[in-house]
Amino acid sequence: MNINDILQLIFLCAVIFIPLGYALHPRLPGIIARVTRTFFTARYLKPAGVIRRSAAPGATRKHD
Repeated sequence: MNINDILQLIFLCAVIFIPLGYALHPRLPGIIARVTRTFFTARYLKPAGVIRRSAAPGATRKHD
């Protein structure tokens, strides 16, 4: 592979991906949010009010 082939590949990628990036830029946050909601669900979040629970009434803290 000579330098001419490498330059042609760089030019081809630039011609394809620069306009594609400009076209997708306004829609990209919505696409990312949709993919995040679909594939990465909030499995480990606790419901409100459970995050900070006081200790049991009879428990005492040692070594404070």
